[in-house]
Amino acid sequence: MRPFLLRRAGAALAALTLATTGVVAASPAAQAVGPATRTVQVQVVPALAGVSFALDGVTHTTVPGGTAVVDDTNLNGAAEHLTVPAQQLTADTRVSLDRVANDPNHGPFTRKLVAELDEDRAITINMVTPDKKILPLSEVTSITLTDSLGGTTRYTAADLAKPIWLSASRPALASTGANGRLVTYAFKSVMIHGANVVNSGQLRFTPNKQLAWQVPVILHSLTIEANDLLAGAPAGKTAQLTYPDKTVKVVPLGPDHKVTLPNLPRGTYQLKVGGGLIALSSTVRLSRDQTATEVVITGGDAGELALMLFSVLAVVVAAGVIGRRLRRQADHKEGNASALLA
Repeated sequence: MRPFLLRRAGAALAALTLATTGVVAASPAAQAVGPATRTVQVQVVPALAGVSFALDGVTHTTVPGGTAVVDDTNLNGAAEHLTVPAQQLTADTRVSLDRVANDPNHGPFTRKLVAELDEDRAITINMVTPDKKILPLSEVTSITLTDSLGGTTRYTAADLAKPIWLSASRPALASTGANGRLVTYAFKSVMIHGANVVNSGQLRFTPNKQLAWQVPVILHSLTIEANDLLAGAPAGKTAQLTYPDKTVKVVPLGPDHKVTLPNLPRGTYQLKVGGGLIALSSTVRLSRDQTATEVVITGGDAGELALMLFSVLAVVVAAGVIGRRLRRQADHKEGNASALLA
């Protein structure tokens, strides 16, 4: 009996040892099958690098391509936990959050969020004259822009003294998901002295393509020549020009009694030349480069006109005297003839 018992005890001990070894060997495998890593991929639209955002209070930044992948142990409600503050990325680009959308194409342990942004760009606007020079802003009253979003905005010359922020792109749905829709602008008017110097709607610009807009404006030159009334010789000292908005400008005439005024907007002007006894005014309808010849009555003209008037009066008086004498002679002859017949 004793050998049998010894064999039974040895078998039991071997089984216990095998079981213990199996448990120890299984421990690393069990540790390897832990919870999977949970991540959230954030895509900003438009795809801009350097956009700062926070998920569950932790701040991150997008890389080139506008993406960022961050760990998130709790994927539920990730869209509600994503915040994107309004921020200026560069000197000429700023963004703000429009909305956050969930992309349904994701795995069980991932989420994909699309942050749709409003993008603005800083635009410099200059008006360019026909001779390719920048027109001083002091000459500009205002500009009015219309955009492809349906808006109309007016800017003064003071606004244009520095870059103005304009909407560059806005979120839009596309067949491939969210996409940034570029905004296009058209010039409705550029007002100078009461006249529009662009053809409305013809000039168009896109902020994402151009940050400095060179706007060609329609301007003309007016050459003023002043002559005296009778001799047609150069005369006059100044020219007074009244613009379409009733602004008055007085400029001196040159030594040849002539002056050229460049960069005038199209429209109707009143023109008067000074420097004589009487300044005559005229209307100029400027629609191209033009020359206006104005008349001024000088002292010499006044003397000649007085002499002419005196001569005319003398002739009239002489004619009257001669006429009266002829009538008297005729009456005298008729009287003599009547006496003879009697």
